[in-house]
Amino acid sequence: MFANPIRIEIDGFGVTLRPLRKNEMEHIAELFASMEVLRYTNMVYAPTVQGEEEWWEKASKEPNTAIWGIVPDGEDTAVGVTGLHQINAINLSCTSGIIIGDRKWWHKGVAYRAHLARTWYAANTLNRYTIQSQVRTKNAYSLKALLKVGYRVSGRFDCNCFHDGVFCDTWVLSWVNPYKVNVLYPNGVPKELQPSLDKAKQALNFAPQAVKFL
Repeated sequence: MFANPIRIEIDGFGVTLRPLRKNEMEHIAELFASMEVLRYTNMVYAPTVQGEEEWWEKASKEPNTAIWGIVPDGEDTAVGVTGLHQINAINLSCTSGIIIGDRKWWHKGVAYRAHLARTWYAANTLNRYTIQSQVRTKNAYSLKALLKVGYRVSGRFDCNCFHDGVFCDTWVLSWVNPYKVNVLYPNGVPKELQPSLDKAKQALNFAPQAVKFL
């Protein structure tokens, strides 16, 4: 499903997360055709407009997802996509992902704002206790943005990605809801979780000052 529109603004710069429009799929296909964009994703081939429109149709009906287009201030069209996937009613978990296709918005704080708004939504609207994600080990900027909102590196896949003639590893990341941690760990919270829990709590406490539904 496409999730409710959200706006996040920090230091005068905002990002809107809103449902993707079908007429944006041509633009998205063009952005995602670049290997520079796809390098650290699971995608290899350039998407087609038809393929993206079919994906849009499927995504709009998928009950276990919450997907948004990413629209920074100054843009009218989505420059990327972020979402929560595998939303599990029993485990109270999900996975997260993001692709910013317009490279002029890389390293501008767009990913961090999207992560913070998405995590706030996951915790407060979907009642998620945990979120899992993955980042290529070479993608330092993406890793930094996730760590900032309370994710932690909990594992690693060895040499599971091949790009530019070489293999690379993938970090496995976990986000644990700091307000549900005692339910998850009734016998005591592992010490190694505390730094990420502190960051997660800071993120959730700060989010109401910056994030709102539209």
